[in-house]
Formats: sequence, structure tokens, C-alpha cells
Amino acid sequence: MASEETLIIEVQMPARQAFLFQSLLESEEGLAVPRCFDPEHKKLQLWTTPSQRADLLGWLNTLPEVLEVQTVAEWVWKG
Repeated sequence: MASEETLIIEVQMPARQAFLFQSLLESEEGLAVPRCFDPEHKKLQLWTTPSQRADLLGWLNTLPEVLEVQTVAEWVWKG
């Protein structure tokens, strides 16, 4: 069985919103795994698969503006 690549989408948000954001993401079972929150730069990596990219970006667009979540980068992880 071939494994699918890992897509990393990096988002930025105020540090005070990170816990709420991660709680909301957790309720979306299997959509992405939050990794490496950097409070200094207010960035969080979301690890997912290329086949789930559209679903994840669509979900990010449904979040309330008060969370101030912005997509800042994305790339495929080369392990």
C-alpha cells in the first residue's frame, strides 16, 4: 500500500486563539493534525494529505473572523 504525501498548511493567529482553534479542529476528526504552535510568531502547522487540502481550506474559511486565522504558507513535507 502506497502512503500519501503529507501536506503542511501553516496558519497564523493570535496566541490567545490557539487553544480554541485546536479544539475546533479536533472536532473535525481526521481533517488535520495540529503541530508545532510557535507563540512567538503566532503560527501553527496543520498536517494533512493533499486529498484533504480542499476540505481543510474550506473548513478554515468557515471559521468566525474573531479567531483571526490566516493561511500563510503550504508545502509538501519531504521526509
